[in-house]
Amino acid sequence: MTNTAEFERWLKDARASLASAEKAFQAGDFRVATQNAQLCAELSAKAVVAFFAEPAWRHDPGKQLQQILKKDKDRATPQLDAQTHQNLARLALDADETAPWHGWSTFRLRSRQAYGRGEEEDVWIAAVDLCTRSVADDLLVRARRSLETANAFVQHVLEAKDHDEKPGQDAKQG
Repeated sequence: MTNTAEFERWLKDARASLASAEKAFQAGDFRVATQNAQLCAELSAKAVVAFFAEPAWRHDPGKQLQQILKKDKDRATPQLDAQTHQNLARLALDADETAPWHGWSTFRLRSRQAYGRGEEEDVWIAAVDLCTRSVADDLLVRARRSLETANAFVQHVLEAKDHDEKPGQDAKQG
């Protein structure tokens, strides 16, 4: 599944999500910034996964990317330098760590809290209260890094593909 149109489709949405997250953060809308930063990390990971397989319909593609990196290590390692491989592993981790924010930033979070009498009670925390400036900032850092990693991976793949195709073209001309 080394379709460059698939790379670009995922990356186009990731770029748009990051742009929306940046705008929302500047406007002080940290819930929307958190939602879109999470989505950027998710879509960036799916762009890389699409090189190897069909991305799963989940909000945590990091696990799928980790499995691919382990399973296809023989295929991936000769094409990727150690730093790129390490960056992809970090992308997988960022995608997994941001994934819960898909739900938390959209709905809310149930938490068990103890009250004065030693009893615990379920308490729902509104999404707008969960998505603080610090949460949005952390997810934006991860989103930027994720998109940068996905872009670098795609560029690497396209350059390798271009390099592989040129000798065949030269042979036809010669």
